[in-house]
Parts: sequence; structure tokens; C-alpha cells
Amino acid sequence: MNIKHIASVFAAVSTCIAIAAEKFDTFNEMVPMPDGVKLYTYGIRPQAGVKSPIVIVRTPYVAEKPVDLEKFAMSQRDNFARGYAYLYQHCRGCGMSEGDWIAYESERTDGLALLAWVRKLPWYNGEIFLQGGSYLSTVHWAYLDTNPPDVKGACLDVQDVNRYNIVYRNGFFKAGLHGNWFVQGYKKKNHSLQRDKSVSFSDFPLLDFSKRYWGEAVPVLDNELAHPDANDPFWRSREPGSGADYRRALLDSTMPILLRTGFYDIYTEGICDMWRETPPARRANCALLIDAYDHGGGPVKAMKGTRGDFPRGARYEEGVSYLDWFDFCRTGKPCANAAPGRTRYYALWENRWIDTDELKDGTKRMDLPLGTGVRSWTYDPERALPDFPGSGGICFGGMRLQPPPDFRDDVASYILPPAEMATDVRGRMRARLAVASDCEDTCFYVRVSVQKDDGQWYLLRDDITSICADGRTYTPGTETFVDFRFADHAFRIEKGDRLRVDVASANRQFAPHGNVKGLQAAVRKPKVARNSVRADASTLTLFAVR
Repeated sequence: MNIKHIASVFAAVSTCIAIAAEKFDTFNEMVPMPDGVKLYTYGIRPQAGVKSPIVIVRTPYVAEKPVDLEKFAMSQRDNFARGYAYLYQHCRGCGMSEGDWIAYESERTDGLALLAWVRKLPWYNGEIFLQGGSYLSTVHWAYLDTNPPDVKGACLDVQDVNRYNIVYRNGFFKAGLHGNWFVQGYKKKNHSLQRDKSVSFSDFPLLDFSKRYWGEAVPVLDNELAHPDANDPFWRSREPGSGADYRRALLDSTMPILLRTGFYDIYTEGICDMWRETPPARRANCALLIDAYDHGGGPVKAMKGTRGDFPRGARYEEGVSYLDWFDFCRTGKPCANAAPGRTRYYALWENRWIDTDELKDGTKRMDLPLGTGVRSWTYDPERALPDFPGSGGICFGGMRLQPPPDFRDDVASYILPPAEMATDVRGRMRARLAVASDCEDTCFYVRVSVQKDDGQWYLLRDDITSICADGRTYTPGTETFVDFRFADHAFRIEKGDRLRVDVASANRQFAPHGNVKGLQAAVRKPKVARNSVRADASTLTLFAVR
């Protein structure tokens, strides 16, 4: 369908849909951006002569067709009854909007342009509210450091403002999360662009990915691949891909913001870090809610990907609606389950919500040895990488049931003795492995699971790092230690429960390490490594409150 033809049909046109006794209109319009590109914008608004607060949602996850306004209006009736008009916009290059979508690159400019357009609407009452989850939050974070005075509040779910955390974990490119997502969206309406699907993020060298896949350089992705170190000045620059333009969005804004994540969200740790680094004065009109869900708001998924129930007792209690929070922003009316300045989280298997200032490590440290003996395996970066089900807060997948111990010849599983008493774990668990390799650098991946009384293994957390992650030099054949710090969590280990630690050298979610020291994205000829871990010198560390 020709976008210019569509624009000529409904540009600056509003439509009144007669739905029994409802006093609202719907509208759709092609809103021009500063560079002339027009973005498809639609919504539900009060009838002529009435003003109202406006909730804004911007999204790239839309079909390339006009919205069914009558169906949309019906879906928004309850929101409108609460006194809010809703305005939706297809992001640049998505759905019915013009232009090319290059993730992150135009959201700041386009978002500010939309705010300027909204301020000229006859039904604008001076109050704007922002709503979104995941990338739908990013589009708002992108400009919140400008602190627009008429943005009176926001609900921004499951999205970290630190771009490095989105792209990397300890220097390992998140191919299954950021990489595949970027590929699916990049210039997705440009049907003449080359897309060579035989090209993979597992291919060497990784730096050549853009030119091999699309046939062109892609600065935003190419820059990310070239800067795997979180301390690299690139991540504080204004270069494409750095994300520095909204890194301080929460700190530099003043409106009330409700942050929401889940213990199996892909950005759990980053969102908790956002809260930790926010001073009390800024927290005073914000709140953090952490439920037991994954990035998509779903419960535990079984090994084959089918949706099931949370394990025993880990039920989900509804948190807080967007409109409840917006009502609080407007009137100061207390908001159930979201107290300003506070964190509310759901502790798994304790089966209760807990209110506190922030989620902290428990004060009781428990160092648990993995066992005895040395386990060795061969890590070949060009072999099909282990496909671990789910992810413990750093990639897609959420909590999933785990396969049997030692399910591959390059995975070493350690099952710890049964717990002697109930233990409530808080914060960020750690692990330290005594390892060795015949290569100058290599990687180690750790996954922690718990076995409950139903005999199933439930994923808790995972992490990945390399021997030379801290910049040190490693001598092949010698023993050294590698450290892991897992994403935030809160859960109960019951008496008799068992913990399991799986150790490997790769996970399909991450681009493979080439077993060569230096910039991994530049490695052209990877090596095969023989890696090992000594269990009696390796520990899993928990922080408990009892």
C-alpha cells in the first residue's frame, strides 16, 4: 500500500465514531517531523470544547496497515472513562509511518517533535503522561533529560537506560537479545535492502556482520560491536550506538516515574542499578515494582517452550495500573502497591510482597563449595553452542525448567547437598571458579538452578565472563580464578531443596568467544580450547536474611 496515498486520505482528518453514549472522537493523522518525514498518529480524544490529559504511547511493533479506529476506540473506553485521552504513534519506519527505522537513532528528535505537536491540539489541557514497556519505554527515556514541564508523570516498564547492558554482558555481545532484535527491525520497510540470512552472529569476524548481512555499514551496530568494554569512553560519547544521550534520563528529570520490572526480565539488574544510583530526593516521587514475571509479563515456561504455571506458590499479585499511577501524579491520591520513594518486590517461594527502600544483599553470607575433583571439556567456538533453556535476568527466555545435569559433553554440572534449613536469599549471588585453559584467553558460563520438592530444576540466575575480562594477562595451563555476579533476585530455599551449578564455556544467547586475547569481534581464526574447573576451590555465594 502506498504510504503517500494513505497520507492523502487521512492527513489532518478526524473521525467521530458513534458508540452508545460515549462522548469521544477518534482521529488519525500523519504528523510531520522536523526533517519532513510523516509519522502515523491516532487516538481517542474528547469531543469539541473539552480538554483532557493526554497519554502518549509510541511503538515500532505494528503492522503496515491503518488501525481499525472503531476497534481501537472500544479498547480505550475504560481509559477514557477515567478522564484520559490516548494518543498512539507508529515509530519512524514502522507500520504506517514514513522513513527508515534504525533502532534508537531518531526517537529523541521524533519524541520531542510529537510533544510540540500535542501542545497545539485544542483538547490539550497542559498535562502529558507517558506510557510504555521495553522499547516503548526507550522512546520516552530518549528525551526525558530535557525535563518537559508538561510531562506530569510516566510509567516506564522493563527497560534499562544503560545501552551497554542492553548490548553486552561482561564484554559478551547479546546476540540472542540485542543482535537478533536489531536485525529484525533495521530498515524493515526497505524491501530492496539485502538481507543474507545465511549470515550469523556466530560467524567470525563479528565486525563484518553488517556488510555481510545487509551489504552496507550500519554505524549504530558497528560501533557497538567494536566497543565491548563498559569503561570505554565510547559509552559516554555521542557516537551512534552509545546511548549516552539518555543515560541520565531518570536522574535529570523531575516528574514522577513508576519503574516496573520482573525477576526474570531481561533488564532486571540494570533497572535495579538505576534505582540504586538515584538519590533519595529524586526517588521521593518515583517507585519501583519488581514482580515474578519475565520481560513479556509471562510465567515460567517449560523446557519445550510451552507456557505453564509458576512453581509452587510463586503466584503473581497484580501490581498497579498505569492510570492509578497517573491519578497519583495528578491528585496525590495514594497508589496501591506503588509507594513513592519505595521498592516493592515479590519474593519467590516466600509467596509474599515486600516493601523496602531498595533491594539489598542479605547480611548473612553463605559460601558453598561446588564439590571435589576437576572437570574438563573441549570448547570449540565453531561447534553448535549449548542451548540452555531460559535466562536468569540477562537475556530472553525467563525462568524455564532445566534439562538433566551434564546434558552435553561440554557442560559440567555440580549438585550441592540438600539445604539443612529454610533460607531467604536476597540481592546478587556470586560465584568464583578455579579454572584453567590451554588458550591465552577463553570464557566461562555459569548457571544456577534450584530443585524443589516436585523434582524439577528451576532456573535462578546465569552469567558469563572471560579469563581476561579485567584486562589481565593469563598464562595458558595455569590455574586462575574468574568471578561472577548475578542479577538481583529474592527467593526462598526450603529445607531439602538442592542447588545446582552448571559450568560451560558458551551459551547460544551470546556471540562465541574465539579463545584469542583481544577484541573478540575482530577475531578471524578462533582456536579450540581445553578448559577445566576445580570444584573444591570453587564456590557459590548466597546472601541471606535468615
